[in-house]
Amino acid sequence: MNVHLVLNEKPSRTNQKLKTLSNYVQQYPSGWKKRLELADLLYKMGRWLEAVEEYRQVLQREPCLIAVRLQIGKLLHLLGKDEEAIAVYQETLSLCHNAATKKHLEGLIELYHHRPREAVNLLESAASIEPYNQAHWHAIGQVYQETESPLAALQAFDSALSLNPNDVVALNQSYQPLLVVGTFKEARQRLEQALKLSPNDCRTLQKLATHRCQQGLVTGEEGKQTKQLINTALTLAPGWASAHQILSLYHLCRGKWDKAVAVLLKFTEEHPHSPLGWYHYAQCLFYTGNSYTAAEAILRAYNLYQNDCEIYLALCEILPAAGRLEEFGINSHSDSEPPKSPLLRKTLTENSPLDKGLKRSPGGVRREQKYQLASKTNTTSGSLIEEMLNRFPQNWNVWVTTGRVLVETFKNTEEGCRVSAHAVQLQPQLPEAWFLYGRVLAIAGRHREATEVLAQGWQLQSQGYLPSVSAALWLGESYQALGDESRSRKWWQEACDRTQVLMKFNPTTAYYWQGRALLALGDVKGAREAYSMAIARHLLYPARGEVKQALLNL
Repeated sequence: MNVHLVLNEKPSRTNQKLKTLSNYVQQYPSGWKKRLELADLLYKMGRWLEAVEEYRQVLQREPCLIAVRLQIGKLLHLLGKDEEAIAVYQETLSLCHNAATKKHLEGLIELYHHRPREAVNLLESAASIEPYNQAHWHAIGQVYQETESPLAALQAFDSALSLNPNDVVALNQSYQPLLVVGTFKEARQRLEQALKLSPNDCRTLQKLATHRCQQGLVTGEEGKQTKQLINTALTLAPGWASAHQILSLYHLCRGKWDKAVAVLLKFTEEHPHSPLGWYHYAQCLFYTGNSYTAAEAILRAYNLYQNDCEIYLALCEILPAAGRLEEFGINSHSDSEPPKSPLLRKTLTENSPLDKGLKRSPGGVRREQKYQLASKTNTTSGSLIEEMLNRFPQNWNVWVTTGRVLVETFKNTEEGCRVSAHAVQLQPQLPEAWFLYGRVLAIAGRHREATEVLAQGWQLQSQGYLPSVSAALWLGESYQALGDESRSRKWWQEACDRTQVLMKFNPTTAYYWQGRALLALGDVKGAREAYSMAIARHLLYPARGEVKQALLNL
């Protein structure tokens, strides 16, 4: 769920303006201009349901306002009401005479039908007709981000910035792709530039505060600056789950874990129907070592909203840690038995969109078919794994994550490796796709193949690429398993050296990987020091549990 919240006034003025506009439209209900101002203000305040209602009232009085129809569709999508959004856009098509706008609308309709390839093709057609229109490039970039195609997303946002170097949306949205390709200095610079141009942009405030928390800037004067960013976001958008999540992260990085959990617990109590709120609460519980309660929270998020890829990925991390394997719909059930999982029983129906999903084909995946696990004797007819693959067939991380779950949790090495391989078919130029696929092969005990796959990813990455630290360590482990001691030590030293680059972005994580590399090299003292630094900087679970056990053994 992606949105820009920008308020250009202080909250006291905003509330006064809201009151004034509300009184005006009640006194003069037939007008539409002030009502449009009211709707825009409600949108910026994060009160989206009310905003939609006011926008609809505007259309009753002035039905040909295309921009208002686009805004309604966007808000309905953000609220998880894609079918209603599609209906709005389809109705708008009949009123629209601009060729580029029509292509853009058709692209959004395809996107909300969960057909990202078709969406991108149509949006790129719109951009070819109107290459000077930044909105087309924004939409293209966001589709690529949703399908975890960072290189293509970055190219789209850079196209927008070539038109306007001060494009706040492109500056903000290009942050994550820049991190993925390893240029985190430029990523932070773009955020800082965006904040200067739009000081009350909540997404920029949230991302910059997150960046500072990960750098460990949470104490002293630097900590005060980080807290100020968070307070501004909370003041501007008190009902926005992500603003509360960054406050929780701030407490986590300071070691105030009880406060971190309490922030998000309170949010879920005040906003019980917010899937994003439950998602963030689940993640916080998981990071503080409370996997069982985290599982309950992530299932709540899932039951509220099944079209968020991040929720599915969190399910794959949290459910195994909590021992809730029955929720996957994979175990001893036969094809004739209905799923015993309460989660799947609630959410899978005969009318599920999965019935129109995907099936495996020799050349990869076709959108119009339905994917099914090969080992049907060990799965129900509607496993969570299959559901995940069918909902997000273009997301490489979904394929490699589900493959890892099959190998690591269900010991289905053949199927897990086969599923994971599709990640590199989707993103052949992305090093991380190769790294994580190689990791699945290593977990499956296929170390020779793992070294080849990891090496392929290594050739694609740059010196500052963040995942290269873990990849080097994994290469060392696989070469050790193959009995090649010299190569294993070479890669462990490489991992150790590369942690120095990671220190600039996330020192806590860097110390964790440094400890693992030093321990593999036999430097017990160095490993103990690195692990102790990671713990002192409040390393989160599950890595924290691993480090604490390692320190006991040392």
